[in-house]
Amino acid sequence: MKKIILLSVALCIFILGFSLSISAEVNYPSYTYDYWRTPLPSVIPYRVQKVVLGTSIDVTTPDDTSPQKLKNIEDLFVTDTHFYVVDNASKKVVITNKDFQVEQILYKFQYGIDDDSQPLYHALVRPRGIYVTSEFIYITDENDLRNGYIYIINHQYELVARIGRPDHPTYNTDVFKPNKIVVDQAGRMYIVVVGAFEGIVELQKDGQFSRFIGVQPVKVNPIDLLWRRLMSREQLETTRLFLPVEYNAMSLDREGFIYATSSGSETSPIQRINPKGSDVLRKNGYVNPVGDIVRMPNQVRSGLTSIDINTYGMYSVIDRTNKKIFTYNDEGYLNYVTGFEGEFEGNFLYPTAIRYDGESIVVSDSTSQRSIITIFEPTEFGSKINLANRLTYEGESIDAAAVWEEVLVMNSNYSLAHVGIGHAYYRERDYVSAMRAYELGQDRMNYSKAYKEYRKIQFEKNFPWIGTAIAALVIGSLAYPIVKDITRKE
Repeated sequence: MKKIILLSVALCIFILGFSLSISAEVNYPSYTYDYWRTPLPSVIPYRVQKVVLGTSIDVTTPDDTSPQKLKNIEDLFVTDTHFYVVDNASKKVVITNKDFQVEQILYKFQYGIDDDSQPLYHALVRPRGIYVTSEFIYITDENDLRNGYIYIINHQYELVARIGRPDHPTYNTDVFKPNKIVVDQAGRMYIVVVGAFEGIVELQKDGQFSRFIGVQPVKVNPIDLLWRRLMSREQLETTRLFLPVEYNAMSLDREGFIYATSSGSETSPIQRINPKGSDVLRKNGYVNPVGDIVRMPNQVRSGLTSIDINTYGMYSVIDRTNKKIFTYNDEGYLNYVTGFEGEFEGNFLYPTAIRYDGESIVVSDSTSQRSIITIFEPTEFGSKINLANRLTYEGESIDAAAVWEEVLVMNSNYSLAHVGIGHAYYRERDYVSAMRAYELGQDRMNYSKAYKEYRKIQFEKNFPWIGTAIAALVIGSLAYPIVKDITRKE
């Protein structure tokens, strides 16, 4: 009897533990798309490592009349040693160490003294974005409804410059409300300006306006054009204009290319903008990098609002509309999707920013009721996918193939692994095996490339025989009339 009771208890504990592990995973399920654009459930690539509540971070300054906590996280930046958090509600930039212990709070900057030898300050009003280099900290501040500033601060937290609306004849936009910013190695600043539809604003290191880049073409419905031709002048004045889609977030890769998102674009919500201002984003995956392709009931089109790229070409983007994170590699293949709407650990209500911290992913989630920073760490499955992508990016396709094999053991439906194995065979000039792997991965483009190389080798291999046969036919056709004529004379 005792044995039966013990066995029953053990069975209950096992079932309970199993159900708990499953429910923990269901909090943020993962999936990918196959060639047929069908969403396939996947092993979870990332799990929650740490959750930091805004109420646990004290951002009180000497100028505050009451204790202040982190309220509304607008943007994040991550370095090897610090987190930089933009709190729009309290009008502060909070700098913490990796344990989220506050080390500095930026909210006003001295720029001089008045006639009474009292310090004069510039204060943040609506801070929106931040970017940190080895020299400076760049903060964007919308300030008011029409104009804002870019504050450049050194790492001693001293004001270096405050840049306002460009005074240049080619900057014909009425407003200058800087939202997000990235800075390249030459010190050039690239700013997303709210209400500027000409593209991303490029400023030189000294703050002088240079140009607009990444201008998106206006897409017009032919029916709308027809209606506009039939409208009177009064009706046209009340009709909305056809304006390009404006950007809402950016990230900079190691080569200086800008990855930008625009939630209003259906075909190209993610762009990789080169120095010429052209979109050169690779789109070799089964589906284009646009977020969700198949929509669940009551789900709308993905609204991509924040992006970051790691050191080997993988980039993650937030779908604020559907509360998810989509991660692609440098070729444009969707690697995994994670995240879900809800209040459980690992879920989102209003994700605002995403940043890589090594292999971890840091996401801020802010509403009027709560502010949370969630740090996700890769699972074994996610680590293998990241490693395989890194090895492929670095040209180590053979080593990557071994990792892709391990990925297939963990998830046999993971089609991208077959593509990675195909790359290894292709690199080794084993085009037959490469074609077989690409076929399993449903990668028709790379299959065609492998087949082209295989056909070329087969032609070169058999050309002597083919050439000899052709030459024999030609010589025979030329010699036959002569031989025939000689035979007749005899």
